[in-house]
Amino acid sequence: MVLSQIAVGQHWTGHVFGQTIYLDTILSSLVAFAIVLAAGLYLRHVVTAGVPGRFQALIEMVWETVDDYVNRMIGPFARWAVPLATVLFFYILVSNWLELIPTGDRLTSATADVNDTAALAVIVIFMVHFTSIRQRGFGGYIKINYLHPAGMPKVFYLLLAPINVIAQISYPISLTLRLFGNMFAAALMLEIIALLPIYMSWALNGVWKLFEGVFVDVIQAFIFALLTVIYLSMSTMEHDSDSAAEAAIS
Repeated sequence: MVLSQIAVGQHWTGHVFGQTIYLDTILSSLVAFAIVLAAGLYLRHVVTAGVPGRFQALIEMVWETVDDYVNRMIGPFARWAVPLATVLFFYILVSNWLELIPTGDRLTSATADVNDTAALAVIVIFMVHFTSIRQRGFGGYIKINYLHPAGMPKVFYLLLAPINVIAQISYPISLTLRLFGNMFAAALMLEIIALLPIYMSWALNGVWKLFEGVFVDVIQAFIFALLTVIYLSMSTMEHDSDSAAEAAIS
């Protein structure tokens, strides 16, 4: 096996104002976005209050699942999180599936590029902090996200702050690297299989694409959307009041 023949991590690049950009990632992102947008417009055209078609039933199933998670973990005030998590799920899923289309190096999975997953993580974390501040106010935001006074003496508040700062920093890093690492590994597997003799590669390629498309791609899209809801829940959840905390330790 010649490792230099493996193309994962190599990009079709361009330059804008002296900055190098990955044209294949941008193209794949735009294609995935266009597919999700077209699917939404099509759904709007065929949606019915009667017996839904298969496509409408699929979208409703995903929507209702996300809506249930949001209501139970965050509350009805954050209903806007339902379309956010749902669109993220479908965008990531479509992006993942693009890797399975044999188009050479021009159309790859955007989620196999850390820049794409980092951008998604930044969007999620921004909305997490924005929601927390909007619901609790800045003081409540600091208290909930960095002090966590649930059942603990006030003397420990400042001691917990550095740990919670590290935790907040780790959330976008975790979101970025989890999705990127899994999709990069999936793309790498396809490249390794392609280096095998033809009588082996065609069968293994089909088996791996089926496994990746049904399990890996769907699970990774679901996990990202689920973590979006979980992080929103963690940043807005109610903690025990100070009086309850003092009663617990007295």
